Amino acid sequence: MKNKEIERKFLIEPEKIPFDLEKLDYCDMVQGYVTSVDKELTFRLRHVLYKNTEGVPTGEKWFQTLKGKGSKIRDEYEIELSKEQFSTMWKMCERLSLHKFRYEIKQNFGTIHLDRYKNGLKGLWTLEVEFDTLQNCDDFVPLDWFGEEVTENMDYTNLSMAINGLPEKISK
Repeated sequence: MKNKEIERKFLIEPEKIPFDLEKLDYCDMVQGYVTSVDKELTFRLRHVLYKNTEGVPTGEKWFQTLKGKGSKIRDEYEIELSKEQFSTMWKMCERLSLHKFRYEIKQNFGTIHLDRYKNGLKGLWTLEVEFDTLQNCDDFVPLDWFGEEVTENMDYTNLSMAINGLPEKISK
């Protein structure tokens, strides 16, 4: 089990995406959060509804994740839950939640997680690239269509956006 998350995050302009997203399966995700008083630990619940290119559900899963403090690299522990377990705990998280669609795009360097946010974060598109090692992460050269890197900008963490909404820079 991998217990470290190593990733970089970028803003995206949807018109620059070199893929036809209508030809890709995707996930409809809802995530909710609880954080420790000292903000050293974040508890996340995630419901993933898998959909095909026509938007027809093909399956679903529920997860509980504990994340440590950090940006590019941090501790992460995730387990799959039953629907009943998720529903019981969701009451703790639903007030601090967000909704997004995720497209996974396989590349030679790994998988791009392209997120299109919904509701109060509508208009925001980001992508994350996860890595197996910190060296691979540091050596990675972003592709031409990637926008501004926001890995170290805590305003763009999902927890922060669930609490504060869109970061000021892109607020409409």
